[in-house]
Amino acid sequence: MSVPANKQMLNSLTSNCKDTMTELEEIFPTMMELRCRLTMVGADDIDKTNTILSLFSKTEDLFMGSHFILHELMSSLRLLLDTTIPYEKRYHIQSINLSLCEAYNYFSGNKSNGVWILLKSMIFVLDNPILHSYVTIIDRELTKLRTEYCDKDMRNSTAHFDEPMKRYKSVCSITEEDKYCKGVSQFMLIHLRISQISTIIFSIISQIIPKNTIPEVKQKIPKIPIFDVKAFVERSIAEKFLSDERLVNVSGQSLAIVSNSIDSLYNDHLRYEGLKEFIVTQNTELPISARILHQLVLLRIMVAFIRCDLTCAIRAYMSSGSSLERSLHLRKIYLIEVSALTHLYGYNKEKKSESLWNQLMGLNDESSENESKSLQEKFEEITNQLDCTRRNLYTHFREGENLNILKRYEAYKDLDQVSEINKSLNLVHLCEKIEDYTMSIVSRIEKKEQQKSREQQDYFHTMIEKMRTKIINSKSSKKKKAQTIAMLDEMEKKLTNLFDLVEK
Repeated sequence: MSVPANKQMLNSLTSNCKDTMTELEEIFPTMMELRCRLTMVGADDIDKTNTILSLFSKTEDLFMGSHFILHELMSSLRLLLDTTIPYEKRYHIQSINLSLCEAYNYFSGNKSNGVWILLKSMIFVLDNPILHSYVTIIDRELTKLRTEYCDKDMRNSTAHFDEPMKRYKSVCSITEEDKYCKGVSQFMLIHLRISQISTIIFSIISQIIPKNTIPEVKQKIPKIPIFDVKAFVERSIAEKFLSDERLVNVSGQSLAIVSNSIDSLYNDHLRYEGLKEFIVTQNTELPISARILHQLVLLRIMVAFIRCDLTCAIRAYMSSGSSLERSLHLRKIYLIEVSALTHLYGYNKEKKSESLWNQLMGLNDESSENESKSLQEKFEEITNQLDCTRRNLYTHFREGENLNILKRYEAYKDLDQVSEINKSLNLVHLCEKIEDYTMSIVSRIEKKEQQKSREQQDYFHTMIEKMRTKIINSKSSKKKKAQTIAMLDEMEKKLTNLFDLVEK
């Protein structure tokens, strides 16, 4: 990781993040209610490109989305600055990058259908030189955001996880803390320009529309969650979890230990790759035990990543300063659960057949049937509850033509915080059980290999003893017998050393 800024500067940045988040949260309910009112007032006219309502609606989408995205970025930046644990820093850098990538897609889209692109064409119709200058600035800054601060490969690894080795390389490649702090600063500049151009457009619209012409809304406006109402209860819930004995598994010390084990497991993988290359030169096949041990390494690395990411997300939840921020990290917990469990076990027939668990079960004959069956039942219980639609809502700020900002904000009111945290802590506990299970398989394989080694050692010892007896009983000279026996002794010594090395 790069060298962080001095402590005084970090404290100042952290404080500014908290203040910015508080300010954003104060205006969210009003912005969300306005979005609902716009939908109710003229759902048909909003989709048209030549109406004042459509201009107002698209401007509000831009303005609202920018505020919402900035809130997420501020939370990740604050947590990034607060921690000194390398893995935790990398986790929050991944979160920042994911938010920046999704932000760019929200504004620009994949097929020129982003909220900014759609609004920009309407701005040109207004033929206002001031607005045109802002368009040039925002276009330039969005391009800079995409080219300098949006890592698509890292984004995909964060949102979907990867095969263990690919994910390891992706995570280890994250070394530029300063870069992503600058990325947040770049978005803040864009947010400032969006706020300015939105204010100008709202002012122009207010001058165009005569007073008292806003249609009456007869439909009942859906109630948008005001998180201050729930804040006391949810804060109490978060504080209650601080005394949960299971939290020892998500401590900074535990995170450091598990993340360090990933490096050790990766080295085991490299040794296996070296063995594969050697076996090819010997024109033979890898023993099944080596393949099983390698599959166990892959499984354990994935489990370690799940534990580490869940630990970071739960720690973020526990240190959140508001209900909305806690909901944000509950969302990230759910993303980890769905993405990681897809690789580890799978949620449908196709994904299960490709999963690390299924590959291990196809190779392994060393496991206890009761152990594997118990874990499989737990996997089925968890994966049967996974909801990919919910996962997509929590990942993307937009999906095609559909904007997710309002839906995601409304979905927070339905989050059962106790249930979500309990599920995440239970998954961490399940990961520990999986680690115990894999280590028991490793132990059984090692004992089996040691027994085989001892049998081979006994076989060679017996064979050498027979050769000694034949030499002693032969008609050779004493000198020749002594030389031959000395050679046998040296051979046996080398074989003994080799077997001792294997057993270690």
